[in-house]
Amino acid sequence: MITFFCPRCWKEIKGDDKRCPYCGADITVHERKGFEEKLINALRHPERETVQRAVWILGRLKTHTAIKPLIKLFEQSDNPYLKREILDTLFEIGAPDAMAFIVKSLKSEISIVRKKANEIVKTRR
Repeated sequence: MITFFCPRCWKEIKGDDKRCPYCGADITVHERKGFEEKLINALRHPERETVQRAVWILGRLKTHTAIKPLIKLFEQSDNPYLKREILDTLFEIGAPDAMAFIVKSLKSEISIVRKKANEIVKTRR
């Protein structure tokens, strides 16, 4: 059985709901979005594994439109392992603004995040 969630409030809904019974979101609008857009939306999912999976996939797809949402997630998260995954994804994307953020992360207060940023910067040289 498949479980469906509202893409705005993330509460469980029925698979045939057109509007979320909790927040009123139009589910059909979300259904029309592209795969990458849905992955970016999943960065706000309450389940940690779903977020990490979305981060990883966005890197493999090299989704440039995900850079700003990924940086925002990095800045809001207190999970150092998620931050490391975000740095890997930004490196996979490889855009100048993504790389600039990785360099900025060399000053992170979290040692394993600094170490990951350092590994990436050394790889790039």
